[in-house]
This record gives sequence, C-alpha cells and structure tokens, in this order.
Amino acid sequence: MLDIPGDRYEQAFDTAVSVVRSHGMQPVVRDRREGVIETDSVIAGTVLEPWYGNAADLSQGIENTLSQYRMKARFEFLPRGFLESSGTGVGTGPDLLGVSMPLRDLANGSEPLELRVWVYRERKHTVGQRRSTWTRSAKSRANHVAGDPTWEETPGSFWTPVSRDEAAERRFLAEIARDLGLPAAP
Repeated sequence: MLDIPGDRYEQAFDTAVSVVRSHGMQPVVRDRREGVIETDSVIAGTVLEPWYGNAADLSQGIENTLSQYRMKARFEFLPRGFLESSGTGVGTGPDLLGVSMPLRDLANGSEPLELRVWVYRERKHTVGQRRSTWTRSAKSRANHVAGDPTWEETPGSFWTPVSRDEAAERRFLAEIARDLGLPAAP
C-alpha cells in the first residue's frame, strides 16, 4: 500500500499508467473517477529470455521456463482507511448492490488516498497434453472429438490463476513512490 496526498491523485494515476507500460503491460481499463487501472496479460520472463525483466528472482525465472506463466496487474486508488491493512479490524466495504453507497469521483476530490496493487500469475494448461516421465522432449497430445458435430470444441488451452506476485507488487509501488518523490511503502 502507498499513501497518496489527495492533491496529487492525477499525477499518481498517470505515473501508475506509465510504470506498468514501462514493464510491457498495457492498461485495458483506466477509470479515473473510480481509481482503477487493469492491465492486459503479459507473458512472464524466463531464464532463456532475459530481456523480460519481470521475474522476481532466479527461482521464479526457472519456474517460468518449465511452465508457461503470464501476469496481469490491478491498481486501486481508495480513500485512506477504506480497507483495513492489519487484517484484524473490520473495514466498511462497498455496497455491492449500490443502494446506499454514494457515487465516488476521485478525480474531483481532495481526500488522502491509498494505492493498492495486485499482480496475478496465471499458468497455461493444454487440454489432453501427456508428458513423458523420462524426458521433457517426449510428449504427446490426445485429441478430444465431440460425438455430435453441432457441439462446440473445447479450447485447446486455458489459463488458470495460481498465485499473486508480491515481489512485482512491491516493485510497482516502489517505482511509483520514487517517481512521485513519496516515501516508499513499508
């Protein structure tokens, strides 16, 4: 989490967009009023591709090499104290039906904010893939054929969220704090 002064919201929002772009992630959702930035997925760097600098350390680079991973990020600007940080207190959450919650427009407000970042790692799975137990190069793939041609085929591969990349989250927050001249998050 990073504390943002209310009068620097516009600058912080633009800085967050430029930081994710510098890491090769393209923002697909940019909502200034609600304070949300979401990026498109980007393939995670492997040991064989050192130009992708998004691996936290050597072990994550090796893991990315053995299986295909991708990352996507979500940035949220919230009024300070909206969500409890300690995990012990109970915060007031949003009204999911929107009945009692007033409309929020962070672009026209001056209240202090906090920036939270989530970076999700997703792993690629291939349907019907059979790996050899002896060598990685020997593998085959079973084709699933529908008995009735009017039914659609299942996709050949899909992505499953597996974890959060907390090292990337800290990296993003540190770069935004540096660019804004704010104290880094603890």
